[in-house]
Amino acid sequence: MDVPDISILIPTWNGASILERCILSAISACRNISWEILIFDNGSTDNTNELLKKIKKRYPQIKDFSNTQNLLFAKPINQLADMAIGKSLLILNNDVFLKQDCLKLMLRALYSQEKIGAVAPQLMNPDETIQPSCRRLPTFFNMVIDGLGLDRYFPQFSWKMRDFDHKKESYVEQPMMSALLIKRSCWENVGPLDERFPLYFNDVDWCRRALKKGWLILFFPKAKALHLEAWSGKRLGFKQLKYSVSGLYNYFMKHDIKSYWSPKYPLLLGLCAGLCSIWLLRKIFH
Repeated sequence: MDVPDISILIPTWNGASILERCILSAISACRNISWEILIFDNGSTDNTNELLKKIKKRYPQIKDFSNTQNLLFAKPINQLADMAIGKSLLILNNDVFLKQDCLKLMLRALYSQEKIGAVAPQLMNPDETIQPSCRRLPTFFNMVIDGLGLDRYFPQFSWKMRDFDHKKESYVEQPMMSALLIKRSCWENVGPLDERFPLYFNDVDWCRRALKKGWLILFFPKAKALHLEAWSGKRLGFKQLKYSVSGLYNYFMKHDIKSYWSPKYPLLLGLCAGLCSIWLLRKIFH
């Protein structure tokens, strides 16, 4: 069996209106690259199934799998990764559209150094302005700085890296996993996404584990992709807040707090309450 250069893993949920554009952009970006695409449909109720049947007639390298309910992100990605046979894995949201040379540039960067385990492209908004997509690993300090709006005055301490212009190639701690190319050896060494984080913070947790194992994560802005940020998440309604808060809570409980009696535990509850307040205010005033 020929082993493709890249396996592209796409989870989708009621995304028929954007999925074809995502798939075709990935295929176009695979010019002179051997590939397979694996798609996990999270129980869509739109015409995703009909769309996939049409596309698969043209591209037999595409395989699709479906579930009767929405398993969100971590579990579908892990299942697709288990079935993938490529030398590298591209985790790709269905709301991301790759530019023509994106994958060629990312693959070249990925194999430029042995210790580079993952490469992220420069994400752009639909109007092609830069979409900030890199983060520092969250700490109580940097999340409070951002939550209180102090990141405007102390950008060097901000969780969302306000001091980084997203124009230069750099090693980073945590890029969005909306489009992340990972060496097979890195994925196998670090392990799958932690399914305790079904939607949010699984990328943060995975990057933290990768860095702890000694891998480097490269932000490579020469490679570019458009991103309709949180296209699926916004359609979850109140559940989006639920998964965001539980992800934040579980992340700090896993990595930073060993006991409910820790003095950090009330800080964590405060962060969760703050996240709820910000979400509710945005809903009220938008």
